[in-house]
Amino acid sequence: MEKKYDVIHIGESNLDITVPEVPDEFFTEDASTFGCGLITDGCGGDAANQALCVASLGDHNALFGRLDNGMTGERIYSLMKERGVDTSLIIRDDNCQTRRIIVNVRKDGSHKFLVGKGVNYGLHQEDIVPGTLDQTKILALGSLFAMDTLDTEHSVSYALKFCKDAGGQIVADMTGDVHGLGPKFYEDLYEQIDYLVPSWDEGFYVTGLRKEEEMADYFLERGVGHVIIKLGDQGSFFKSAKERFYTDPYVVEPVDTTGCGDNFTAGFIHAYLKGLPMKECVQFASATGALNSLGLGANSYVRSEEMVLDFMRKTPVRKILR
Repeated sequence: MEKKYDVIHIGESNLDITVPEVPDEFFTEDASTFGCGLITDGCGGDAANQALCVASLGDHNALFGRLDNGMTGERIYSLMKERGVDTSLIIRDDNCQTRRIIVNVRKDGSHKFLVGKGVNYGLHQEDIVPGTLDQTKILALGSLFAMDTLDTEHSVSYALKFCKDAGGQIVADMTGDVHGLGPKFYEDLYEQIDYLVPSWDEGFYVTGLRKEEEMADYFLERGVGHVIIKLGDQGSFFKSAKERFYTDPYVVEPVDTTGCGDNFTAGFIHAYLKGLPMKECVQFASATGALNSLGLGANSYVRSEEMVLDFMRKTPVRKILR
């Protein structure tokens, strides 16, 4: 059956206020005033980052979520439309307050977040109706441990079933457990996930295991179809029942690492939709994440598939001894 969407993203969307070139002294000294780079704002949140990147790569995708009717929601909504994300599934709600996050970017490209409070910004089970998630080739969760009301209502599995029953695929990212759900919260969900894409830190939090192959086995034993563990500047590790391999990282000098994991996942989704072999999908994902680090912001640097391919042609990889 022909699907209306290539991808639907559900999960986090917020407004990022990016503060670049934050001096190290800001985090260690008692002075009240410090200089920094040019402060900007833009979309943030795992689902929004992935949606914007996937749209830039050329796929028809939609963000399915809730935004407020104030300036914050309007800013995100406008940026989504401007960048080609389908906004028809976005719910504008007077009772919602979309979160704002201050992203403090150090001069080495690393970052620390200040996460503002939000109100009623997640999806509810009653928002999931026939004609939405059954109309997509891929449902992307951005991310586990940040599904808000779908978590508190124990409704994530309910949402996935619409997609799975219609023959769609589930791709799930992970993030930090800021709400204290606990490492075993999704134990009954993994069997519905086709591709799970945690970072090493996230995998360690859930499994308690330090070796990436053992982490992957943990998820595979619980029903996940394929596992891709993001290893930062050490590349990535893929494992399924039939295949395992490492991907070496690209050599970059990062400007801002915010959103690189989300862009990795978006790059993987795009390559998967093109039908590329799995190693090529993960290599393209690695390049997309690395490329994003060369500009400020969580989703503003990657603008086309050709840009990623050009980066892959021109940028060496660093061989890691495993």
